[in-house]
Amino acid sequence: MDAVKDSRLDQGLARIFGIAPDKAGVNLDAIRAKAAANLAAYGKVLADLFERQAVPVPPPVQLQWWGEGSRIKVVGSHPDRERIEVLLNGDGELVEEFKELELLHEIVRNTEQPDQAGKLDQHFNIGLTSTGILVFYTD
Repeated sequence: MDAVKDSRLDQGLARIFGIAPDKAGVNLDAIRAKAAANLAAYGKVLADLFERQAVPVPPPVQLQWWGEGSRIKVVGSHPDRERIEVLLNGDGELVEEFKELELLHEIVRNTEQPDQAGKLDQHFNIGLTSTGILVFYTD
């Protein structure tokens, strides 16, 4: 990538992460902090939604992006799997935030573990448990 494209990428990422224009580049710590804050906020929204809709947790809820259907899917055998998918996919903001979380965590992961970047067979997951929300990857 040439210097002009690098500069545009840095400026675009700086805008996304709210970094002042006079700061040089994009700091990985800023991306990591944004990913953590967004994940915590997403967990709160999901916990509130599940409580209002009487969706039990436990058992934990494992979420992945289903590329074929361009939607969030529940992995596993949660008793309310279908209802959870309808609730999440019926809310454009929840779908958009899921994809943003995936992007943020992929940026951090690919920067911290460049050897993992080529592992296309691994899937980003969000897990919601009775103790909170977490991100993990599965094969």
